[in-house]
Amino acid sequence: MATGSLTREHVAEALEPVAEYFQAQMPGYSVRTALSGAGAVAMYFESPPLALRGVDASGQSVARRLVGTIESAGRGLPARLEELKFCFIAGVSVAEREEEYPVIPDGLKPGVRLNAEPSWVSAVQALDAVLGEDRERWLISRGGYVPGRRALGPRRVALRKHYFPGKPYLGLGTIDWCAGVRSVPVPASDVRSLASTLINLLRAWDGALHSLDA
Repeated sequence: MATGSLTREHVAEALEPVAEYFQAQMPGYSVRTALSGAGAVAMYFESPPLALRGVDASGQSVARRLVGTIESAGRGLPARLEELKFCFIAGVSVAEREEEYPVIPDGLKPGVRLNAEPSWVSAVQALDAVLGEDRERWLISRGGYVPGRRALGPRRVALRKHYFPGKPYLGLGTIDWCAGVRSVPVPASDVRSLASTLINLLRAWDGALHSLDA
């Protein structure tokens, strides 16, 4: 990687071999490098269609996919290469639609299924089973509950608390893109290992989802 003052081009350069490695290990996935919505340089990935159905932004029925990024952590770039860190986001695709984030009826006990339960919930439950009690093994961050500024943000937080009580690391991601998990940041020197952990997680998650369909 180039030295000196870091630029987005330098970060994209660091991600090129990671993207090539990811693509070789996950040949059915589409992979591209671009800026994230927060301005981070990211390697985006998208799986082949899953059996689970969801909706797109216009409300049309679509197959869900496993999606996410490996991206530079934090806002902005550090001054020096040795300070650069990366993290991953892994989730199941969602859309910013009311049917994706239904209102929880008053008095419904945590964990009780809604009649209009969106299928991303069962996908994240499958991910929860993969993570088990060993979240640190998968480098998963502690997460949190931030509704953001979108109108459906509070509904999404409510659903996450309802279905995954005590697990604020589940159901993370942009409200119009994915619901899943985020990793802790790691030094740029460890980004290949981070990618390996992500690949293993996606393989295990995909296997768990296929078990649901069996």
